[in-house]
Amino acid sequence: MKRLFSTINNNSINITNNAWFKMNKIKKKKKNYNFLFNVTSGGCSGFNFNLKLIDENKFKEFYNTKSKILPTVIKKNNIKVLIDPVSELFLLGTTIDFIFEDFDKGIFENKFIFIPDKNLASTCGCGISFTLK
Repeated sequence: MKRLFSTINNNSINITNNAWFKMNKIKKKKKNYNFLFNVTSGGCSGFNFNLKLIDENKFKEFYNTKSKILPTVIKKNNIKVLIDPVSELFLLGTTIDFIFEDFDKGIFENKFIFIPDKNLASTCGCGISFTLK
């Protein structure tokens, strides 16, 4: 069964080149793992972005669910990012990026960041927590 909202925009969740680069480095070390992007409750704004590694068995379990709704999978080369179907509506318009430390710009750590579509959601200062508009 195809989800109606998945036809709105083929790039409903965007992943930057920096994020793909970092995911590729992780994938080289964790060969039998892929990524799951979902939403958890909590944080100062109500919801948290959650990007984590899942092994092939968990990936197949998600993908071969008995539900009639197949999860969206974003692929680049050998990297797969599975979007949790329950979370997908909350994640529409989100960009996954990776920033590298740059002391001159006041960035003191390497990390994934999540940038929601400003028309759909807003984040607090931490960048992990968000609320829908």
